[in-house]
Amino acid sequence: MSDTSVPPPAGVWGAPPSGPAPARRLPRALFGRLPLKAAGMALLALVYALPLALIADLVGDRSRLLERTREEITSSWGGMQTLVGPLLLIPHDSARGKDEAVLLPDQLDIEAALAPQVRYRGMFEAVVYTLDATMRGRFRLAPGGAGTPTGLRWERVKLRLSAGDLRGIRLDAVTIDGRPVAFEPSAQGENAIDADIGAIDPARLAEGVPFEIRLRLNGSERIGFVPTGTQTDIKLAAPWSDPGFYGRFRPVAQRIGEGQFDAHWQVSILSRGFGAIATSADDSRDKLLQRLGEAAFGVQLVQPVTPYRGVDRMLKYGLLIVGCTFALYLAFEIAGRIIIHPIQYALSGAAMALFPLLLLAVGEHLGFTPAYAAAAVVVVIQTALYTWHATLRPVLAALFGSAIAALFAYLYLLLQAESWSLLGGSLALFAILSGLMYATRNIGRRERAVQ
Repeated sequence: MSDTSVPPPAGVWGAPPSGPAPARRLPRALFGRLPLKAAGMALLALVYALPLALIADLVGDRSRLLERTREEITSSWGGMQTLVGPLLLIPHDSARGKDEAVLLPDQLDIEAALAPQVRYRGMFEAVVYTLDATMRGRFRLAPGGAGTPTGLRWERVKLRLSAGDLRGIRLDAVTIDGRPVAFEPSAQGENAIDADIGAIDPARLAEGVPFEIRLRLNGSERIGFVPTGTQTDIKLAAPWSDPGFYGRFRPVAQRIGEGQFDAHWQVSILSRGFGAIATSADDSRDKLLQRLGEAAFGVQLVQPVTPYRGVDRMLKYGLLIVGCTFALYLAFEIAGRIIIHPIQYALSGAAMALFPLLLLAVGEHLGFTPAYAAAAVVVVIQTALYTWHATLRPVLAALFGSAIAALFAYLYLLLQAESWSLLGGSLALFAILSGLMYATRNIGRRERAVQ
């Protein structure tokens, strides 16, 4: 009795039928299935765009959680601080009625020391500090001199000091012209305090009225100063090894090392861009107050880089990694005369698509660079061993692992060199396309030879 059973046909991506086959049957099946296989690879790569998008949303959620946690830590201590002042507020009679003129110091010297500390909540951290500062200087104004407005009334002069967050301020001593004064919250803003110093003799002001303010201020992340003096001299020291200087003016001298830094700024009226006195009569007072904020400079206490920005940039290369995995498998099929099952394509692609998730999870504990190295090693070993068992050829598994490791190393360099990432990514795509063109250069010729 003859056997009428029909062997199962080979699927589009499936293994070849069991049983003996002609020696040239595998190439015919392989080359005939390439268009469908390429379409299936493209569709599968698009499917992986969904988990990559979900991981991107998770990165955003974790980044926002970090910011909220830092805000909670600093809310009870003090926010980012910028010291402005001291300023003299002088009553002024103008065409608009009663107003106040703003007089800036002729000389301002600040000696300050930061005492930073890191506070934790769970695995998140925030940098807070205590600033001890001594502000010395003098106010000087020549009545009737060039630029001095008329109509100034000297009987009720105020001294003003402001900062970004006054919840954590403590004034140890405040004197002006040798007299102690007391600050009270200003009626014009929650971040300013005023001291009523009474009358000032214009003749005394022409000679120079000295002042001294000793204060302690709690803040977080960064401390800034505004060069209100005609000549401003600021010295700052802190036991912090990684300061980040910001603002319009850079230190004229700085020393960083051995877990601490010292910085020295010197700013003159010629470089700061605004004068020493202003009124509301010609709107110069409002312009002065605006320029005060624009002239701020200082130090940011740089924290360890969070992994979220690096993972977010890595996600932009997610489909590239998956595509390279599929391209390598396709090249192995063509060059090695083997057939790799679609499930093996899918699982290897899934490992690559989940690489950013592993990077995110480990990076929150180890930092971006160690996490990148650890995640890359795990994924390379996992997929290389899987390729070995899928192809039963150790050489192909070694080639696959080496290629993916090189790709991860190249992408890490791109992530570190932001200004060159576009050029580097374009060259990588061109190189991958060239490799695919080389691997498939004889597809039509071989198929015709088989037929």
